[in-house]
Amino acid sequence: MITVLFSVAAAVLLAVGYAIASVAGLFVTAVLITVLAIVNVRAALRPSQTAAAPAREARRPDFPGYAKLAAAVAWSGTSRHAWDCDLRPVLVRLLGPDPDGRRLLGEDLWPLVDPSRARSGDRDAPGPSHQTLAAILDRLEALR
Repeated sequence: MITVLFSVAAAVLLAVGYAIASVAGLFVTAVLITVLAIVNVRAALRPSQTAAAPAREARRPDFPGYAKLAAAVAWSGTSRHAWDCDLRPVLVRLLGPDPDGRRLLGEDLWPLVDPSRARSGDRDAPGPSHQTLAAILDRLEALR
């Protein structure tokens, strides 16, 4: 229906343009109709303003500790000092007051989380790898 209405209106406008200014009026009217048709099509193809909003991502106000945790994980592999000062306290809190932490994490991973071990001051020694951190987190998740 709209297509027929648009076609009739275009024909009337072309006839009026030709009647007013002959071939030049016909040309100007045809260009005007083409521009209006393009604008109309673009408006129809534009996404709706009322479309569902995408899911929100966690931002700083939503999860204030996220930036600190992300930085601790990123820096943990760079030095033993960064691991001991930033990430190990987080892992100790995740482990909780369980006296069997050594048994639960295993002898291979316990020294990396042991809360009684002194912090390393060595900023040149590399920290544990991200694969090691993943292994620790997997074991902690298995406990819960």
